[in-house]
Amino acid sequence: MVASRALSPAARSEAQEEFTELIGKLNRLYREHLSAKFVITLGDEFQALLHAPGIIPDLIWTLEQLFTVRALRLGFGFGLIYTRIKEYAINVDGPALHNARSSIEVAKRNSLQGGVFTGFGPQLDPPLNGFARALNHQRATWTRRQRDVVVRLHDGRKGIEIAEELGITKQAVSRYASLAGWDAYKEAERGWSSLLHGLVTDETP
Repeated sequence: MVASRALSPAARSEAQEEFTELIGKLNRLYREHLSAKFVITLGDEFQALLHAPGIIPDLIWTLEQLFTVRALRLGFGFGLIYTRIKEYAINVDGPALHNARSSIEVAKRNSLQGGVFTGFGPQLDPPLNGFARALNHQRATWTRRQRDVVVRLHDGRKGIEIAEELGITKQAVSRYASLAGWDAYKEAERGWSSLLHGLVTDETP
């Protein structure tokens, strides 16, 4: 959680409660894709072990939609885990964890949002990080109304349904989606996910 210590004691307490709720939701939403469940480690930090890297773009999207109190600094590391894997991702060690920590340090040092990737290989780290930077930048440009429309499109809703829910015309939905670059975003996110889907994970040496 970025700059959580800058919050007032009351706001920090409220943020911590929402953070705890977030972790519970992630464990329910992604339970089929986890080798070890999400767990809060240092108050405002969390970690998990994934065996399905292809879900990372969706995970990043979900994190940004569910937790808006503060920005989240996200680091992803690929590699082996040398310690016994338990129900929750606590007291684990191995290259995967070290690479994730390195990603967090890079994100912090360079003020990067949207995820940093380390250890996926010299052919994959650059495109994975490129997708992360470009899509995060695109999300940051959306107006409130564009975001309202795109969030619903991302959930798979149809234009007419979105129009009725937001109280606008179907044509307005199409216009907001176009201004937000939704088609390009969707295609890029799909490409990002396909790169990750090709990885095979193995948690033991």
